[in-house]
Amino acid sequence: MSEGLTREHVIWAYRILLDRDPESEEAIEPKVRGLRTTQELRADIVTSGEYQEKNRDFAQANERNLVIKELEGGVRLVVDLADHAIGLNIVRGRFERNELDFVQRTVREGQHVLDIGAHVGLFAMHMADRVGPAGTVHAFEPFEENAECLEMAVRENRFEARVTVERQAVGRRSGTSSLVFAPGSLNSGGGFLAREGAPLPYGHASRVVATIALDEYPLRRPVAFIKIDVEGAEPLVFEGAHRLLSEDRPLILSELHPRQLALVSDVSARTFIERMRGLGYRCHRLGAGVIGEEIDEPPAGGVTSVVFVP
Repeated sequence: MSEGLTREHVIWAYRILLDRDPESEEAIEPKVRGLRTTQELRADIVTSGEYQEKNRDFAQANERNLVIKELEGGVRLVVDLADHAIGLNIVRGRFERNELDFVQRTVREGQHVLDIGAHVGLFAMHMADRVGPAGTVHAFEPFEENAECLEMAVRENRFEARVTVERQAVGRRSGTSSLVFAPGSLNSGGGFLAREGAPLPYGHASRVVATIALDEYPLRRPVAFIKIDVEGAEPLVFEGAHRLLSEDRPLILSELHPRQLALVSDVSARTFIERMRGLGYRCHRLGAGVIGEEIDEPPAGGVTSVVFVP
């Protein structure tokens, strides 16, 4: 994977994947400016209409194809096989095993828990299985295609009485926001909330979604556990949940994504950790499904998962 695309990268990608040269300099420049790596360049081309038309046998793998997958313990999910980054890895049992092991060890029968950024429900369904009929799961997912799979999974597992699905984003206040996503992407979990006035990244579109603040939402209380993965909007979510965090003191499993935190919430990962400390939470590494050492700044290596402990 190469950092910093050049004209030559784009030209050779066209030649190898589309059997032609770029039609003009105007076709090359947006890709050089808007894409960061050769991996992103490849994904941009193989999800294009031209590539799919020229490579029908290969392109079929990129077409929406929902299947039911039974996981360990009998929990069932509805996943899209065209979602190469998440869906296929769920089917293969490779997606976020560390985080899932932690949830299995932590969530208890009868608890009220939240899944913020629930995607198709991998964590929500496992948590619903753990809390049992006396507990509840509130799952928030604003991307309609994922929420559709999530709702089907609720019915498939007969969890209607214990799982509430909200097709909404969670933020600092209730209202509406712009959800930015890449149409045709092979990763359905990459949508994020746009900062007001920010330009759309190359190859992205947006749609308006409803947004709620947790302190204004009628949750079953006390909330014992929160799993959150909202592509950099985590600080905004907790700004809208000060009362909930101070009164219920839930344990929090969170993604820590430095680039998205800067893009969406305009804060560094270190600042996010400091703000959570101001709310009475310590940040710990997550390793092998258990809480590790306390940290003051994000680990090297990019995206990671941490546990905020009250």
